[in-house]
Amino acid sequence: MLAQGICEDKFLEVKNIFNNLLETKQETGAAFSVIQNKKKIISIFGGSKNSKNETWTTNTIVNTFSTSKGIYEACVAKLINDSLINIEKPVSYYWPNFNNNNKSNILIKHILSHQSGIYRFKKKIENQDLIDWEKIIFILENQEPDHLPGEFTYYHAKTHGFLIGNLIKIITGLSVGAYLKKEITNKNNLNFYFGVDDENINNVADLSLNIFGPEKISSHLDNFNAFNNPPHSINYYNSLEWRSSEIPSMGGHGNSDAIASIYDFLANDYKQDGQNIIKQNLLTKYLSETNFQKDLSLNFQIKWTNLGFILRGGWMFGKHKESFGHNGWGGSLGYADPINGLGISYVTKELNPTMGIDQRALKLIRKFYELID
Repeated sequence: MLAQGICEDKFLEVKNIFNNLLETKQETGAAFSVIQNKKKIISIFGGSKNSKNETWTTNTIVNTFSTSKGIYEACVAKLINDSLINIEKPVSYYWPNFNNNNKSNILIKHILSHQSGIYRFKKKIENQDLIDWEKIIFILENQEPDHLPGEFTYYHAKTHGFLIGNLIKIITGLSVGAYLKKEITNKNNLNFYFGVDDENINNVADLSLNIFGPEKISSHLDNFNAFNNPPHSINYYNSLEWRSSEIPSMGGHGNSDAIASIYDFLANDYKQDGQNIIKQNLLTKYLSETNFQKDLSLNFQIKWTNLGFILRGGWMFGKHKESFGHNGWGGSLGYADPINGLGISYVTKELNPTMGIDQRALKLIRKFYELID
């Protein structure tokens, strides 16, 4: 079950690296895509999608964890373009109940750039609670921030998608999954979902920790942080209940073609004012970097933008400092390269539980840039 799909002859060495990952058991099921001006330059996939060894196909989708954040941030870009949201405004301008407990000064851009102080759940919750939208929103509405807006940067690992998703719901009347379908994915026949529908539920790959082993999760949960409340549960993430629910921060399911396509749209909106999602002047304005400081959730410096994308992500996002995107726990990633006008994505079912750059994707990306130059 080695690499299938599309790969231009110029980039066959990329396909060879992908095959080697599968042959040497560094990977068991994955896909890698490069899309340039809506054309598939590379769209390869291989391995199996579950323990039954069902073959990974072009229709296979997988949970992409925080790579999902970049997809709903593209939705925010669309709202900005259509003058439906102003991220310089307080969250409570659109969402009055958010105003409770000293949150009146939190701007939408503070949430997008992980500087709002609502980076964690301060009340103990379970993974099953994450599928109860109203319960989570009530918790966030009544929670007091941990710091003043803009004072510190803490990655909002699990709260982010509920905060942004609820703004989308209030402004459009649609859930984030429904808005994504209406405005982006259905128009372009892309397979990415917040809440997988019945038609696609059998296409979901099972997540696995067979290669890397389980993440070490602290048993001391009295000091809740951005990651440990609730703690990860791979078994629950593989459940039908999880897959069919909308958990935007970490529960988007899609394939690499869809993610690369959305970033291709954004790359060419940036490069040549393609207006696929957002006008060039608006995109470049809101891709401005926030205060470059240590992210106290991630424990390293990171260049967050006011639109929520990561800027200058090093080789994780290729060789150009203008590239922007988002990666996810486990190894998936997606980004826009506005210099070459293309989008790139890697998705996997075989989870790397570290927070570092995934070497599997890195090998493919490095080789691609060697060959494109």
